[in-house]
Amino acid sequence: MLQQVSYRHIIMVLLFCAAPAAIFAQDSPLSQWSNDMLAANPAFAGSADRLRLNIFYRNQWPKSDAKFQYYGGSADMPIVKNMGVGLLFSNDQMSFLSHRRADVAYSYKIEADNDKTIFLGLKLGVMQKSISASDLIFEQNETLPSNASKIRTDAGLGAAAMLKKIFASVAVEHLLRPYQSLSENRDSRTNIKFTFDIGYVYKFSPLTKKIDFEIMPNFICQLQGKQQNLQIGVISQVDWLTAGLSVRKNIGSDAPLAVILLGYKNLDFRIAYSYDLDLNRKTNHIGNAHEVSVTKLFDIKRKEKKKTIECPSFLQ
Repeated sequence: MLQQVSYRHIIMVLLFCAAPAAIFAQDSPLSQWSNDMLAANPAFAGSADRLRLNIFYRNQWPKSDAKFQYYGGSADMPIVKNMGVGLLFSNDQMSFLSHRRADVAYSYKIEADNDKTIFLGLKLGVMQKSISASDLIFEQNETLPSNASKIRTDAGLGAAAMLKKIFASVAVEHLLRPYQSLSENRDSRTNIKFTFDIGYVYKFSPLTKKIDFEIMPNFICQLQGKQQNLQIGVISQVDWLTAGLSVRKNIGSDAPLAVILLGYKNLDFRIAYSYDLDLNRKTNHIGNAHEVSVTKLFDIKRKEKKKTIECPSFLQ
């Protein structure tokens, strides 16, 4: 359907095409990091020890004109010995601007003993940044390219460790610093992104011994240019019910976000919904964020079966 466009839309497109120095785009924030393992860190490729398929969708600020939407899917599985591989596809959409990418991930697992495991990962990918103005009608017969796009390459590294009931991970993304805009100006290159995560897994069974209970407090820090996000929260698993509550704060923002998580999980299927509640009264009128993820696990034939290690359920 054709859409009337004001001068502010024209300025946005011109900035994207010809003024990359003004662009400081960052990666879309994901609230369900534990349900989107491959996007969070390539070291988790094959960590479930089964074939894992995952799809995800995020709608950011649904009441705004920008229409931020992020969606995609991934698949990962273990291969020979202690190695794992994975594929990830995603699309980051904002009105007529889109950012599509495809990544392949490789991981290697080092097991010191039953309660000490290290995962190392590498991610390589290609991305396409594009604009599509073919369906736009301008007020004063302005002309712009109907479609324009560029393809870039990128790479990332990751590592994770399980030490008894403590887990930690670190990921470094955008090592090749691809350009954000269609032109190649050094001021428009993507900032390297660092993600640090540490948590504790506490499992126990009540007196009835019929229900397993798992509590996982965790802390996440993401640094990318001027974007500095800190998130602290807790995720609990009681039988089939997953619930979580966390607070995310951008150091440069006025107010934090509250992230509420609810989900269902059994041995080979999980679905989760999260809601980001903006606590800033000045900005929450444009709507909060909705995120959904669905994960399905499939058994695969393995020649040898190793004893499982004590680890959070999101790795299994």
